[in-house]
Amino acid sequence: MTEGGTHGASGYWYPDRQEKAGVELLTLMRRYRAAEVAMRERKRRSMRMNATDMEAVRFLLRAGEQGRQVRPGDLTAHLGITSASTTAVVKRLVSTGHVERRPDPSDGRGALLVATGHSDDEVRTELTDVHARMIAAAERLSPQTVAEMGAFFTEMIEAMDADTPSVEADGAERPGPMSEMRTHPTR
Repeated sequence: MTEGGTHGASGYWYPDRQEKAGVELLTLMRRYRAAEVAMRERKRRSMRMNATDMEAVRFLLRAGEQGRQVRPGDLTAHLGITSASTTAVVKRLVSTGHVERRPDPSDGRGALLVATGHSDDEVRTELTDVHARMIAAAERLSPQTVAEMGAFFTEMIEAMDADTPSVEADGAERPGPMSEMRTHPTR
């Protein structure tokens, strides 16, 4: 919207204020988030994966690094999709060489899902340069700045988490305080 509309002079739903530093910082956070989303989309496209496939691979790579075994039900729960959708995701990832199904030693009929070395190499190839630039930028900060930014981001995370719906004693989900401000989808 325009300055006279919902967004105001700040460019977003922040109230106009004399001190602009906070709004400018939040605007930079939004720009960073948009740049990160765009970069991840480019990387996913170059790897020929959709968002769910990429998240499945990331989950399996993390599990492998941590020595955790992943069953299809674990992946279903993590992705928040149906078991039928998980089956389709796994089929795609197996056919592209990103995931292997292995026999579950504790359940002769079950399977374990493992990200392949090919998948690990491809993700590392795609993201290593970006991560190196991000780490270099972070390492240029003073310890005091890192501590202040850490506290700031912790507070921002808590502000976002405060928007999490709560479940009442009757089992009904109640929206968090920020949900009333949403007037359009965030994706």
